[in-house]
Amino acid sequence: MITIQDMPVADWVAHMERADASDWAKSNENATLRAEIVAACARLGELAYRDRDERALAEMHLTLALIYAKDFESARIEHVGRETQPILRDIAASLERAMLNAELGLIDDRQVSDYPRTGTKYVTWLKKLISQHTSSVHSLYNDFIAKEATREDIAFYLAQETNLDPRFDDILALMQVGTEVGQKLEIAKNYFDEMGNGEPARVHSKMFSHALGSIGVDGEFVAENMLLDARISGNLSACLSLYRRHYFKAVGYFGVTEYIAPRRFKHVAEAWRRNRLPEAGIAYHDEHIVIDTHHANGWFNNVVAPLVDADPAIGREIAIGAVIRMNSSERYLDKLLSVLEARRRVPVAA
Repeated sequence: MITIQDMPVADWVAHMERADASDWAKSNENATLRAEIVAACARLGELAYRDRDERALAEMHLTLALIYAKDFESARIEHVGRETQPILRDIAASLERAMLNAELGLIDDRQVSDYPRTGTKYVTWLKKLISQHTSSVHSLYNDFIAKEATREDIAFYLAQETNLDPRFDDILALMQVGTEVGQKLEIAKNYFDEMGNGEPARVHSKMFSHALGSIGVDGEFVAENMLLDARISGNLSACLSLYRRHYFKAVGYFGVTEYIAPRRFKHVAEAWRRNRLPEAGIAYHDEHIVIDTHHANGWFNNVVAPLVDADPAIGREIAIGAVIRMNSSERYLDKLLSVLEARRRVPVAA
């Protein structure tokens, strides 16, 4: 049996993907191995965030991405006998703790504590909080994508967006679990839109896949060009949607997503048509420019407001989720813009 001491954590997780049910059973029963795994993950988290080791940060988030890929994939008949969760949850819990503690450390408590205690006033306050954050109107969209982005730039941008868009329907499905009927109906309405309102060709994940294909972005291109900050954003999205204890943060996090998507996607559509790309490929973004405005209003009025009315203490958690989304989005967009601008400066070989 290969132990965690023999390779980086991400490589060990990738190696165990090929293990059979017997190997997983032995690993789960091996208390020494599990203690070593937890210790290795704790060290990795410290290197990544306390020591600001970029390689450790990349390994940590690759590991989480591998685990989340399994959490969001469909069932496989050859895997029905494999019990992977004890160890994978050990790993995920340790790395998630480091990731979320780092995000929480970036939040000024005054940002998330001084809010109205009634739902309607809270929604107004939350929208203002979002709009005043520097990520709300970012130059990547408003200047670069809208006015300068080439076909190659758009392809690179869409590759990064694969960390959220293709699994947003599943995220909404997960968020509905156990919610009060009013919240569940609102999230379900959003979910049914994601599912094309019953029309297979209009399912949003399928439409997004068509956008990728129409501009030549395949799995290999995504793997070769994925930015670390894009992966981190995807991991935060997965983490907050998978666990019930993070539900209130997820409400704030994805409320931001719904609120700012229309203005961002408007610039993507402008760039798409300016570059004369296949018209059918921009249908996904065109649709979200319209429906996400309705989704945002419904989300704030029928999910956020009732939660705060039911228990004002929830407002802090919703605000934390919103600020995590805005902070991580800003880092991602800053990095993406710098990379896209740097690509322009690279001389073309003769």
